[in-house]
Amino acid sequence: MRLPGDGPRVTSRSPGELLLSWAQDALREDLRRSSLIDPAAYEIFGQGSRVNDTHLDDTADIDLVLMLTMPLPYGWERFRDDVLAALGETHTVRMGRRCLNVDDPDSLFAEMVDVLVATEYRWYPVPGARHYEQGVFFRDQQGRPIVNFPRQHRRNGDLKDLRTGGRFKQVVRAAKRARRLAEQRGLIDDGSAPSYLIECLLFNVPDRVYFAGADHRDAVGWLRRSGHDDPAAFAALPCQNGINRIFGPGPDQWEPDTAARIIDVLQRI
Repeated sequence: MRLPGDGPRVTSRSPGELLLSWAQDALREDLRRSSLIDPAAYEIFGQGSRVNDTHLDDTADIDLVLMLTMPLPYGWERFRDDVLAALGETHTVRMGRRCLNVDDPDSLFAEMVDVLVATEYRWYPVPGARHYEQGVFFRDQQGRPIVNFPRQHRRNGDLKDLRTGGRFKQVVRAAKRARRLAEQRGLIDDGSAPSYLIECLLFNVPDRVYFAGADHRDAVGWLRRSGHDDPAAFAALPCQNGINRIFGPGPDQWEPDTAARIIDVLQRI
């Protein structure tokens, strides 16, 4: 795999965009070396805090989605196995809790990149209509099905950040720094307040609240009051993608009481 920065310099893109492009190209190049997967059958795109511009520092992972597109020639399980076999021809690979990991020593790709292997999922808001929202389908390590909509998550976050003059993502980063400090102080367990949950909660805070400033406590305070004053409405909050719900029994959902405890801690930091 080539190192980022090899080849002609492109000055019109940010370092983050260059890293994402490098990771996508490196993955695509390795897949093309194998005859197991048709290059026309999949898409590669970014997701996560780097792509959403809510990461805290340059140590953040580069999260890629490797998505088998419609019409699906086969299901997720076979696609996952084919991807593992294809990349395994040149690398040491394994499936983690949700993502594929390259374990090659001294590999920058292995150190920085996580790959979510998924198949395309189409959600039709109006049954029978042509319009659909494109999502991804995959299974976690326990075999539980998960459907998510990373492109809608990114789009909606960008629009909210634009409406709030850049304050939304500033507050998300401030809340994530508070989360890190709370973990260091032992106020919450490591991993109990994932970035995705924090970002989705803060997305539901009205735009007007963000014009009070970039202090996360104003937004978190609104969430705390919302949960106290109208628990039913709080429990029905949507994810940032506008399709899934934050709370529920799914493997990528949480309990309202868990979120309320995290909110209380973040407001004290």
